[in-house]
Amino acid sequence: MTHGAKLDESTTIWLPLPDELPAGTAAVGRSLTALLGRAPVAYEAAMADDAGAAKARRRLLDWVTPTRGAEGQVVLAPPAGSRIHDRHFEVKRARGDNATLLATAVLVSDLLVREDLASAGTTLSGESGELLGVTAFLTGGLSMPSKDREWAPADPSAAAHLRWLIGHQRFFVVLQLLSSALSGVDHAAGTTREEEAVREFTWLCRNASASMRYAADFPPHWYAQVRDTMVPPAVNAGFSGLQTRDHQHLVSVMRTLKRGGGLDRLAPRSAEAVHTGVSQLYSAHVWV
Repeated sequence: MTHGAKLDESTTIWLPLPDELPAGTAAVGRSLTALLGRAPVAYEAAMADDAGAAKARRRLLDWVTPTRGAEGQVVLAPPAGSRIHDRHFEVKRARGDNATLLATAVLVSDLLVREDLASAGTTLSGESGELLGVTAFLTGGLSMPSKDREWAPADPSAAAHLRWLIGHQRFFVVLQLLSSALSGVDHAAGTTREEEAVREFTWLCRNASASMRYAADFPPHWYAQVRDTMVPPAVNAGFSGLQTRDHQHLVSVMRTLKRGGGLDRLAPRSAEAVHTGVSQLYSAHVWV
């Protein structure tokens, strides 16, 4: 890893192929609920602020390492255009039970983000509850807000690099959830489930925006050093978020629904909400 200090546990995130995601996030929520039910440590204990939380996070992360999440699944090499991007952000891809694979990625990302916030602090104020609200949103469980503490890592340079890495991984996880949610909107358009599907999609748009803010959540004077890891010779020329397959797939789904008239079946209020959510998402790119 070239991003600076590494957590004791692996920072690799395993994700399914974007074009094989479930339509809607209900299956991911069920898989995540089942995963938490089997866990040897309570999710609430791992995400808490008390002295024993760090030990609980380590135990839970050891149990749900990304490679275990991919058991019984075929590990796939990324296409050439995405290989460098995935390698840089420590993303691996697999095919199998895609809902469970994505649910596992949500949990791993929760633990990495929570440990990072506990170790380094934050430059943001009162936003960790929104950032860490995905699991509660998907499972109907209780949100686990944490007490924000001032950014004060032992090694600021390493901490900035690590936050950039973990924040982008978090964003990729939420991008996949967004693609599933948008497919869910398409299936629910014109039905009694439309309003709930749109609410889910717009909430995830806000959460993706929080993920981008978190990825750049360190003092600005460290930004140039972090960005230097994403220019030649470290990576290919033109390296950018446009190489993220998860981003490419979300854009493709949006275009398909627009051209195919899927979004035209929405009630005006729902269509406006989807448009607002997407606009907020694109505006948040200024953070990264």
